[in-house]
This record gives sequence, structure tokens and C-alpha cells, in this order.
Amino acid sequence: MKIPKTMATQHPDNAKEYISIQQEPQEAVLLLLPQELGGLGIEEIMIDFEGKLTPYHQPLQVATELFQKGLIPGKDVFITPRLSNADKETIFRQIMCIMAAVETNISMFEKTQIQAIKEVIVPMCESSKTLLETLSRIKSVIELGNKNFNIKFDENSINIIPLFEDVVSLVNIDKLLEEYISELNYKPKYIRFMIGRSDSALSYGMVSSVLAVVLSIYKSKIFSEKNSIEVYPIMGCGTLPFRGQLTYENIENFLKTYSGVKTITIQSALRYDHGFEKTKNIIKYIENNIDKYTTRSFSKEDIFLIKEFIATFSKYYLQSFVKIAETASNISLLIPKNRDRLSTSKKGISYYREFIDINKLITLTTNQELKKELLKIDTSLDTNIPRAISFTASLYTIGMPPELLGTGRALKEIKNKYGEYAIEKLIEFYPQIKNDMTFALKYTNPSISKKFIPEEIRKEYEMDIKLTNSILNINFDIESNIENSFYHTLLKTAHPILLHLLGKEPQILDNNCQEYNILKELIAKLGSIRGGLG
Repeated sequence: MKIPKTMATQHPDNAKEYISIQQEPQEAVLLLLPQELGGLGIEEIMIDFEGKLTPYHQPLQVATELFQKGLIPGKDVFITPRLSNADKETIFRQIMCIMAAVETNISMFEKTQIQAIKEVIVPMCESSKTLLETLSRIKSVIELGNKNFNIKFDENSINIIPLFEDVVSLVNIDKLLEEYISELNYKPKYIRFMIGRSDSALSYGMVSSVLAVVLSIYKSKIFSEKNSIEVYPIMGCGTLPFRGQLTYENIENFLKTYSGVKTITIQSALRYDHGFEKTKNIIKYIENNIDKYTTRSFSKEDIFLIKEFIATFSKYYLQSFVKIAETASNISLLIPKNRDRLSTSKKGISYYREFIDINKLITLTTNQELKKELLKIDTSLDTNIPRAISFTASLYTIGMPPELLGTGRALKEIKNKYGEYAIEKLIEFYPQIKNDMTFALKYTNPSISKKFIPEEIRKEYEMDIKLTNSILNINFDIESNIENSFYHTLLKTAHPILLHLLGKEPQILDNNCQEYNILKELIAKLGSIRGGLG
């Protein structure tokens, strides 16, 4: 099978456009059409069922419309559904998603003699058990299709792409893949796995996420060599640094940082907020250059440092995160929703994520004092954790980009513990760290954020800003930037309306509805300026 280098997704990280589920099939065709025919020339589309109101017939609808445009799904372009997770959204929903894939294969095979859908993505993989249970359901649905239709497919005809979104899972990816293949009754020719940069950043902080991703790419190469199975990592990423900073301006730094990935997601913010021309250019650049960036190697000392760094950055991020989780959750309800998603709840037809298990995190460090400090953090939050896009947008909306949360204090501890050498190693492991932090500093506004958060975390965050700026030698002039930036003028305009809608200040305009509509427009404009909602 040809391995696509670019994958379009249906993430709602864009500020400029609302894309309904009715528009998504036409959108998919535009994304996959070759550039010479007026499309973007992306090679693969992820049709998303995870936490989303996607109709079950959408894969077939997309496949049919592609066929009518002269593209054969499964040969010229690829359709790869992301299933719902059976543990988070019920087994029934996952089975319905699998049935949608099987229906597409049966219907399209009659027209093309090609299997349209060859792979499905399984989100939130933390053990081989999740993968094997999903694989069993796929086989059952294929068998059901074989009993009821003339077209027959092999029970192993749909492969799984595991999506790893937890830092500890990413660090231990070689072990998880070993467990998985040991339970199969055949040896796969290749494995594609997907890296969730966003959710790992949400749960552990951005620097921890990047380091875990970088290590996972290396460990997957070791697994590949040991088992003689080709491995093709897919990088799931957005345009803002917290979610990867995949932009045309940053593409060289991006490929250097995540060297070794074979497929890169092209999400909505890149397409709509950065524009189709830049998106076309970045797609061409990826196609021509991605294979030049080969997987980096790390020594035992490097791996030790990476794990210690992850534990340290996670500690400071989590110490602050638990204090702002409720504020972020409340603001996230006011962030514009640019795709049709399931509600966030613990009951009914909904989408819900548990928070992290500290006991897993402490396995990464050998430092007993660090383990004790991590175990003191109470992560039993009495609030729904927003999704990564809403969380990122929420903190940017109060002048508090999450990229900096805990970062400065962690840098200080690492420098004190290991010296300047450790900072140099960190930059080596994470080549775009200065770019990411400079971007975040441009949108930081401490005078706004202090109105929304407790004094304790305000001081922590201001310390993070100061230390990040100095230890990484960025020396960004925040005050001058705030004074001379139109973005910060808009941020100040939005701030009193947001405070009122959160119940912190009196009403300004005639009614809440009027205020909410104005706030939505301001939030969208702010997102458009920075090149992504979240």
C-alpha cells in the first residue's frame, strides 16, 4: 500500500469557517482533488466519528463523490475513519462506525474492484487490549457483511491504526506494539500509528508532549528493526504551538523536531485561517521533503534525560493546571464550535475523557523526590476537562497561552539540577522550542489573565513567563508588544464581556445574547489573527 504523506482531518480548530456535517463530503472532495484540478492535493482524509456527530453514511458519501470526480478511493486517495472509542462512547457506537466502513467497502467494490477503506484509526490507546477488542469487532462486522452480500472480504482486510495520546503510552510505544503483534495470528506487513500531540499536551503540558512524541518516533524505529515490520508514524498536529505549530513559516523547524514521521495531518485552521495557497505550498513541501528527515537516534543518557525532563515539566504544568481547570472549562463553553460535536458529559450520547493517572507518570523518573512531588498533586478534578482545542482557545482568550504554563519553573529546576548542558540538550531534543515559546509570548497578556485566575496561579504564570524568556535567551519585550499590537486591543475589548458572562462583573450591554454574539465574533477574530482558534 502507498503510504500517504498528508492526511486531512475534520478538527474544529479553525476560527474563520463553520463546517456543518452536510458540507463535509464536498469539503473532503475539495481536499483530496489534485491541485491541478482545483483541489488541495491531500492524499488521505480522516472521517471523524470520535466525539463528533458525523453521520454513519458519510464515508460512503465521500467515496461515491470522489468516484464521480474520477478518483478511486483505496487507490488514488485514501479514506480512513477514526472510530469512536468503545470505552468512552459505548461499544454500540464503535460497531456502527465499523459498519459504515464495511458498507463503504462493499458498495465501492462493486464499482471499482478496489477496497476503499483499508484502515481505521482507534483513539486513546493505552493498552493492547483496546486494539485487540476493536480488531475482534471489525472481524465480526466483516463476517456479518460476508454472510449477507455477494462480495466477500478477508477478516483481516481492515487494519488498525492505533492513536496514542497519553505521554506514558508514547514513551512506552515499543512495548505496546510488541504486546499487540504478539496477540495477532499473523505478522502484519507494516504498522501505521498516530501520535496525538494535542491531548498529550493538554494532559501533561506542551514540552512533556513534544519530548514524549520525539522519543516515541525513535522507539518505534527500534521496534521496526527488531521485528522486521515497517512502521509509519502519523503526526496529528495543529497550527498553534500547543498543538504542534504546523505552519508554512515553521515547516522546516517542524520537520526537524518531528524527524521520522511519515504522514502529517492538515487540519482545519491551516486550511481556513492560513488560507488555501499557503496550505497548497506546505503540502507540496511535505511531499518533496518529508523523507529527507530521518528518525533521530538517542543514547541511553539522552533517554534518561528525556524521561526526567518529562516528569519535571509535567509536575509544574499539572500543579498549575489543576488550579485553572474549572476556569478553562467554563470559558470553553463560550468558544465557537466550528464542527458538529457531541456534548461533553459523563452520561448519555456524549463524549467524556478521564484525566491522567499520576501513578503511571511516576514510572518515568528514577528521582524519588520528584515522584513524591508528583504524587502530592490532586488530579481528581470535579469538572469536565475541555477538549484540547477548546482548552487552548480558552487560555489564549484570557491572555494566558498554555504553552508557557509551568514551563519557566521547570526550566529553572532542570538548569539548577543538571546545569546549562541540560538546556542545550533540551533544545537539541526539541529544536523548535524557541519558536514555540516566542509565538506564545506574542499573545501573552498578564494584565488580562489576572482578572480570571486566582492570585496564586497568576504569580506562578508570571514566573513562567519571566524564566522562559530569560533561560531560553528569547528576551521578548512583552510590554512593548502589548502596547503596539491590534491583537491585544481586541483582547482588552473582549475581556469585560467575558468577565460578565462568567458571572464576575456586571452586564455591559442590553442582554446576554447580544454580549455572547459580540464575544463570539471577537474570539473568532483573535483566533484568525493568531492563525487558529485552538
